[in-house]
Amino acid sequence: MSELAQDSENHELSDALEKLGQEAVRLQTLIDTVPSFLWTSFPDGSKEFLNKRWYEYTGLTQEQGKGWGWKVVVHPDDLDRLIREWLALLNDPKPGELETRIRRYDGEYRWFLIRVLPEFDAQGNVVRWLGSDTDIEDRKRAETKLLEDERESRRITDAIPQTIIVLDPSGDPLYANQAVLEYTGLTMQEVLSSEFRARMFHPEDVEKVREERQAAYARGLPFEIEQRTRRKDGQYRWFLIRLNPFRDEQGRLVRWYATGTDIDDRKRAEDRT
Repeated sequence: MSELAQDSENHELSDALEKLGQEAVRLQTLIDTVPSFLWTSFPDGSKEFLNKRWYEYTGLTQEQGKGWGWKVVVHPDDLDRLIREWLALLNDPKPGELETRIRRYDGEYRWFLIRVLPEFDAQGNVVRWLGSDTDIEDRKRAETKLLEDERESRRITDAIPQTIIVLDPSGDPLYANQAVLEYTGLTMQEVLSSEFRARMFHPEDVEKVREERQAAYARGLPFEIEQRTRRKDGQYRWFLIRLNPFRDEQGRLVRWYATGTDIDDRKRAEDRT
């Protein structure tokens, strides 16, 4: 090979290595600046790599974070469960999701969603695990607030002597207050079953108002119907059932609230006149 050709080949190789180096720098910058924590683990589950974001958040050094050192920033109440779930994935390699609280450098714990993905070689053996941790603290707090509001709402509805049933947008029951259970003698599970109308209302009334009820659900507007409701002793009494829609901040229908008022004495009086 001539000296000129050798110089040209060396120059091309140098350019290729420089481009690879630049690409590696760009990739490392991307890995370190994404809002999530990115990491890789060896097949045994010990950490091989953790990105800069993880170290900035936890305040640990690279020596402290690698291997199994990352366990020190997991909430003590979550650690045993997280290890069990992580080992289960190692024993049955497949994509998975885990949730845990991770301690920030200032001592505060925040919830994270951990997504993991195994990387296999040509023989199907795991060569490493790829993972990302995404902060879901705000979502968890919103879920907790929703559960607290739901519990408070149930306490309030249970204290009301009037019968109340909460239904989803299509009219399937989600919750019945204590007055409903005491009047009908049904359990919550029975009320929430698909056959609850057949158990609670007179068969003639269920059939008669079926189309009217479905059309009203589709309109999404308040409506009322009259039905005979079965008491726990087997006697049917007339009830006026008012259904009111509840919408979220975006105007989407999320619940129906059905209240029942005993009008049996009035109906009997009307029949006598």
